[in-house]
Amino acid sequence: MKPKLKATITKKTPKSIYMEINKETFETFCDAAGIYRKEFLRLLDLSEEDHKKGRVTKRESLSELLDQ
Repeated sequence: MKPKLKATITKKTPKSIYMEINKETFETFCDAAGIYRKEFLRLLDLSEEDHKKGRVTKRESLSELLDQ
């Protein structure tokens, strides 16, 4: 059974939220954020390939990759 995700908000600004996640629940956080999804990993591979070939686009957020 996966541990419950427990994150503590340590700081808030108008544009950011800073959270603290302990080592034991980091994998649960990654799973909840979708970092282990095949589609996301494929997009990272494509992005790395583009970067190596010099095709670089400045992004504000990783969510912009999912909209394409």
